[in-house]
Amino acid sequence: MLKRFTRTQTAIACAFALAVLGVQVKANAQSTQTLAPITVQGADESTLPAVAPGGQAATGARLGILGNVDVLDAPVSINAYTAELIQEQQARTLADVLQSDPSVRFTTNSGHMLEHFRIRGLDVNGPGTMLNGLYGIAPKGHIPTEFLERVEVIRGPSALLSGMSPDENIGGTVNLVTKRAGAQPITTFTTSYSSDSYFQGHVDVGRRFGEEKRLGIRFNGVYGSGDTGVEDQKKQRRLGALAIDYQADNWGLKLDAYSSREKIENGSQGMYGLATTRRNVVGVGELVDVPDSDLNMFKGTHGTYEDEGFALRGDFKLNDNLNAYASVGASNSAGKGLMFGTRVIVTELDGTAAGYLYNVHTITRGRVAEVGLDGKFNTGSVFHNIKASASWLNHKEGTANNPLEGWPQNIYDPLDPPAFPGDPGVPDYSIDNILTSFALADTMDIADGKVLLTLGARLQRVKQTLQDYDESRLSPSVGIVVKPWGENTSLFANYMEGLSPGETVPTGWDYVNEGDSFKPLVSKQAEFGLKQRLGTFTHTLSAFQIDRPTLVDEGVGGGMYRLTEGGKQRLRGIEWNMFGKISPALSVLGGVAFMDAKQRDTGLDSYGVPNWTANLGLDWATPVNGLNVGGRVVYTGKQWADTGNTLEMPSWHRFDLNARYATTVANTPVTFNLYVENVTGREYWSGLFTSGYLMPASPRTVRLAATFEF
Repeated sequence: MLKRFTRTQTAIACAFALAVLGVQVKANAQSTQTLAPITVQGADESTLPAVAPGGQAATGARLGILGNVDVLDAPVSINAYTAELIQEQQARTLADVLQSDPSVRFTTNSGHMLEHFRIRGLDVNGPGTMLNGLYGIAPKGHIPTEFLERVEVIRGPSALLSGMSPDENIGGTVNLVTKRAGAQPITTFTTSYSSDSYFQGHVDVGRRFGEEKRLGIRFNGVYGSGDTGVEDQKKQRRLGALAIDYQADNWGLKLDAYSSREKIENGSQGMYGLATTRRNVVGVGELVDVPDSDLNMFKGTHGTYEDEGFALRGDFKLNDNLNAYASVGASNSAGKGLMFGTRVIVTELDGTAAGYLYNVHTITRGRVAEVGLDGKFNTGSVFHNIKASASWLNHKEGTANNPLEGWPQNIYDPLDPPAFPGDPGVPDYSIDNILTSFALADTMDIADGKVLLTLGARLQRVKQTLQDYDESRLSPSVGIVVKPWGENTSLFANYMEGLSPGETVPTGWDYVNEGDSFKPLVSKQAEFGLKQRLGTFTHTLSAFQIDRPTLVDEGVGGGMYRLTEGGKQRLRGIEWNMFGKISPALSVLGGVAFMDAKQRDTGLDSYGVPNWTANLGLDWATPVNGLNVGGRVVYTGKQWADTGNTLEMPSWHRFDLNARYATTVANTPVTFNLYVENVTGREYWSGLFTSGYLMPASPRTVRLAATFEF
């Protein structure tokens, strides 16, 4: 049975933190002394890169064991989205934040309890996300954003930098950076509304204590409840997150703990399988019309997902040229009810369908530890920065479900499910993987910073205890940055490898070898590009190729299949990403990407990978003091909806708007935010969960918020 942190323990910790902070509020409010900036001593590399002009992105991000690196010094393509962006767009989940990235497209929508997406056309599942540089401890359901300072994205495989994820993330790495107490005290309360009638409150309190302000405490608490844009659906969410840090002269400690819960009541949008069977698609090259985006396909159903986790990190300065760190963390997650797998299988072009519903009980447990060294030395005129790390991760997962399958349904005039199946009970673990790795990397500063050469490798061991699998793989990598025209322009190139967990053949999908597991898949990326910082504007132009093996279906007769090795996929692309100010009053964030993805064993295009994508947002500081207005266009080109390239999903675009107004009310600073997603209310197929399974776009959503600073 899943062992959980108790709500009482979490409540006591949060109450204690709030009590300590509350004692200081009055004293801090009366003090006129300006706090000195907190300078981290010792080996701590967690001081974040500065926010770039425009406030929506940062000038650098964490590159796994390489630590925090400036965008122009990184041999890979990276972005870091800020808390300011999260606030401006009232983003509530990780998916909301990644809507600004042209290399990201989604394979689940808001109707599901999990967040899965693709980076550079390859799957990245929510459980494959890092929290402060550690896998296995981030929330597994919808990841809340209110306790995050940054959302960092590394595009492409990167086994050297971050190691192997416990879940699929071969397309890239997402690292979540939590908020911490800064030099200035903070006390804010945000009240917000989202259509149709969802209301939420969020408190954010941070203080530093002691004569030298060495102890910092930051608390974020959220509670929200109400109706969503999906007809008759209700949601409830809550979050408690505590971040404590202590900075001594030659060492530092950081503790993060969180507890989150999301509940969906009375149904969700559908996921639509366009097939008379799993392989035979509806019609001949003809998609059914998309149903209304607010249609509720599963009234009477409900689901709850709970996540709890913590991480502790210590940084130590051993001498002027050698630093060390150690981290441990743990997480527990449990989902009950309407989780995933819920879908309708369309059998006729008039919308006739069969409904499939599963009451799911899923549990996940993560335990992780990592130690590392950071050393610096010279060999002649070459400056070396050596990074070494050893990590251990135990990932356990189990799922049980109770199905209701095949009731008559119509996607344009939905019928309520006859019943919601009963709880299937607590499952046994079906996955128990132990991932250990040893990594070594050397970044060489040559010619006074004009050349940065990174060489390294990671030895990854994968032990699947329930499948009697135990193998190791050495993943070498190389990256180079050259600055021939000064500090503000760099040319970069890399060769990176990625590892993804061996897939287990799913049950209930007509496979004769269901339950079998495969060895981890190795992907290889080659990339080169140009980065420039033109005053307040930064952009990256990159070209890449990724080769990876895939699993393929082998027919065995009688409508049955065998999942086997043998597939090959090649993805070639060009990306142009940008952020910053293009004029004193106009900020830009986003970019354009082109992708050509092929199934090399069949010669067909890869499904679910559009040729063109674009996400481009502008923010204008108007002549009215404190008023900013902006907007964003999101475009996704045509893509195949199935592996056989018989159904093509049309291109789509949507427009989003946002505005903010900073003012003072009764001597209290207040910022008002407005965000409208899908302004025109357009209805379209937005993406694919898997071959032949389409998702409708979310309905028009309006969010209003007011943030009070005390």
